Amino acid sequence: MVPIRLVLAVRDEQYIEPFLHYVLCSDFQRRLVVTAFSRQDAFLRYMEESGDLVHVVLAEPYFIGDKSSQDARQIPWICLGEEGVEKHFIGKLPKYQPLHSLLSSVLDLYRGGGQARIPTEGNCPVIGVYSTLGGSGKTTVALNMAKQLAMQGKRMFYLNLETVNAGLLFQGETRAGSQRAGLARLLYDLKGDEQRQQTVMPSVSTYALKHSILQSDTFGPVDNLNEILEMEEQDTIKLMDYIADSGLYDAVIVDTDSSPNSRSRAVMERSDKLVWLLTDDWSGMQKTELWLAHLERSNSTLFNSIMGKTFFAVNRYSGEMSAALPRKGMTVEATLSHISSWNPGIQQGALLHSPLFQRDVLRLCRDVFNNREFVGQGGLAGDR
Repeated sequence: MVPIRLVLAVRDEQYIEPFLHYVLCSDFQRRLVVTAFSRQDAFLRYMEESGDLVHVVLAEPYFIGDKSSQDARQIPWICLGEEGVEKHFIGKLPKYQPLHSLLSSVLDLYRGGGQARIPTEGNCPVIGVYSTLGGSGKTTVALNMAKQLAMQGKRMFYLNLETVNAGLLFQGETRAGSQRAGLARLLYDLKGDEQRQQTVMPSVSTYALKHSILQSDTFGPVDNLNEILEMEEQDTIKLMDYIADSGLYDAVIVDTDSSPNSRSRAVMERSDKLVWLLTDDWSGMQKTELWLAHLERSNSTLFNSIMGKTFFAVNRYSGEMSAALPRKGMTVEATLSHISSWNPGIQQGALLHSPLFQRDVLRLCRDVFNNREFVGQGGLAGDR
């Protein structure tokens, strides 16, 4: 995992020591490398000489100095304290607060550039799972996230928007949900509702079914692929809004195609957080960089929004990264262990029962939601 390089600048030396000690003795040890300064001259000299290695600055307003040279590098600065010229900072955080809360807020601001999308009150978060690489384990990760959170007592919805859904999730399942109207009918009703300008729609339970293994609601696979192929970007966003706004769920996990299309674009745009899977190989990193570069050139606004809410995670991690990340300043937020006993053709149901993988997914969920109370701190779901 590549940690985020944080520079702390605060005049009180007695503030620095417990700050550094907490980072070294907490979960943040693997996520942050902290360099601290109490003198302005030493801080500014370090930023001038080594600023290219810095990812984010957490500083009191006193240390701002001549920040124009740092602006050119586009290093995000976070104000530590209640005073300061806000235009120089991407956010402002109280100096005296629990360090876990402070550091969590720093990571949130760094990822979101101060503009991360926050779900409106009453709505559940939509978590997209994406990868530029087919066969990266995207569906496995999405399914396990839904399962782990459901086993934690959360009301979950798993939404599969892949063009071709093999239906392995439903092998061995009873057809008790076959009487449900299904995704195709819901898409039809959503379009009809828009044309009629009506505001009342049937409950999600009219269309979805409860999956016994996932313990989450989901849609059965569609019979006609045209129902999926004809979905436009706004259709997809309206579908996600309908589920998230229903008030029935604590979170929605969305799985979509790796290839760029209207659905994957909508998931990137609408998701509150985006889990982007990488694989530790040169080819995979190159494909990721090519897609990021295209997205940045074609729609810089969407690119910046996506980067602000994305958690890059390496799947099939063997303990040490061998391939370089495709972009400078890009960080890996989570790793998911390589399970050597898993064969490429293994059925999806079997992938839901690896304690090691479930442990890693649970950690990923905690990082994505940045809220231990939401995810819980107990043992692995399913291991009781």
